[in-house]
Amino acid sequence: MSLAVQGDRRRKRWLAVLLSILVHGGIVAAVGWSWWTMRTPVRAPQQLAIEATVVVARTATATPGTAVAPAAPAPAPPAPTPAAPSAQQLEQQRAEEQARHEHEQEAAAAAQRQEQEAAARAAKEAEQRAADEQAQRAAREKSKRESELRAQLATEERVNAARGSADEVAWLALIRDRVTRAWIRPPSARAGVNCEVLVTQVPGGVVTGVQIGSCNGDAAVRESIEAAVYRASPLPTPTNPDLFDRNLKFNFHPDE
Repeated sequence: MSLAVQGDRRRKRWLAVLLSILVHGGIVAAVGWSWWTMRTPVRAPQQLAIEATVVVARTATATPGTAVAPAAPAPAPPAPTPAAPSAQQLEQQRAEEQARHEHEQEAAAAAQRQEQEAAARAAKEAEQRAADEQAQRAAREKSKRESELRAQLATEERVNAARGSADEVAWLALIRDRVTRAWIRPPSARAGVNCEVLVTQVPGGVVTGVQIGSCNGDAAVRESIEAAVYRASPLPTPTNPDLFDRNLKFNFHPDE
């Protein structure tokens, strides 16, 4: 065996011995410490002394062997009786109540006056509005009547200007000619027949009614003229619209 191997074994052996000594020494130290702590006496905690004196109150001296009755509680003091108000205080209270009552009455009267004034203003405003509306309606109606009157006067002026004009003469001649052509002369008709004819018509010349006025013919002549007017419907319309009349009157004399 070489020297190097022998030296290595020697070192390992010494290291194991050293570790064993250290472990055994720690165990011995732990056992010694535990033994020491167990032998040391534990100090008891210090108690503080409290001194007290019990005092028992007694109202009477009790003889030995006799029970002592508990003392009765002291009665509560009576409630103080309120002092009666003086005459001055009563008078002051009455005065305050009277003043408060008068103030309430005045406030109620003021509120009622305000309501009445507001109602009066509202009624006056409503009356004024009604009067204004009535005045406006009256003004509109007056303006309308005036406008209608002006239009009627203008129409009448135009009609009056057209009456007797050549246009009217020509229009009536057309109507007489159409009625004459539609007339069937009855046997009783004499020469010189001349009858007044009243015709009711609508715009467009449609005849709605016929009446015979003064006439020199008999009843057959009257009936024949009336039938001729109905057959001639619609009648000719005038060239001038202002000449149109719903109630037309002309003379029928077919012999001329």
